[in-house]
Amino acid sequence: MSDVFSVIAIALFFLCWLLIIKKFVLSRCTTIQTVKAKIVDKYKPEMVSKYPGIFKQERYIVVFETKDKKLSFTVSDFSYGNYKVGEKGTLKYKGSKLISFK
Repeated sequence: MSDVFSVIAIALFFLCWLLIIKKFVLSRCTTIQTVKAKIVDKYKPEMVSKYPGIFKQERYIVVFETKDKKLSFTVSDFSYGNYKVGEKGTLKYKGSKLISFK
């Protein structure tokens, strides 16, 4: 019985690493995309930590809506304040990295 759990655990471990590698490769190999977009949401997700105060890292997310899909990007706390919900412009991004929005 424990052998089955070991095999499942190892399979999940390798699957996670495969997904991480895939995301890394796709973000490096994709071309820069330029699309018309509108900011539809921005938020700071709640970070639940087992050890409050230790390794506290806030994330800032901005969600864009394009003609075809919604895209969300993690941005710095400085630029987060500059994005306004409802604002329209030209979005440049590469993979999962936001390059610019004007």
